[in-house]
Amino acid sequence: MKRHLNKADESYLCDVFKRGSDYVVLKYVNERPGRVGGIICDVGSTTYAYYKPGRGYVLWKICGPDGRLKCHLFHVCRNLEVREDRVEYLDLLLDLLIDADGQLTVLDWEEVEVCAAKGVIGQQDLAWIARQRREITDNMGRLISDFDLLLRA
Repeated sequence: MKRHLNKADESYLCDVFKRGSDYVVLKYVNERPGRVGGIICDVGSTTYAYYKPGRGYVLWKICGPDGRLKCHLFHVCRNLEVREDRVEYLDLLLDLLIDADGQLTVLDWEEVEVCAAKGVIGQQDLAWIARQRREITDNMGRLISDFDLLLRA
């Protein structure tokens, strides 16, 4: 369950790929084409999503139908909960996309600014978003590497 500040909530049916005592990795295979930033996700593309309570982001790894890496994507969020039968979090709009070549692109910053101007996002959330962005950019190589190792283990 992906809760939003500025639009209707979204719910996705995913398979549990891996579960630990303090995390879950879900797997979703695209049944229709999609797009993440400038990355096209064809039918059959697979997303692995890493949810760990206490973190201020969700990390996705997206691979094409051929299994090749398309990108990694960090969704900044809060209130991340992992339950036995569901995962839930509040999406705070900002996403950081790292393409297969390692190029970082910040997505949806304009949306954050619009929501802040409208009062949908307060100063506390803006500070949270900034902290998460710094943590991700300062550690993204290690975070991605650790996630990739977890997927292979």
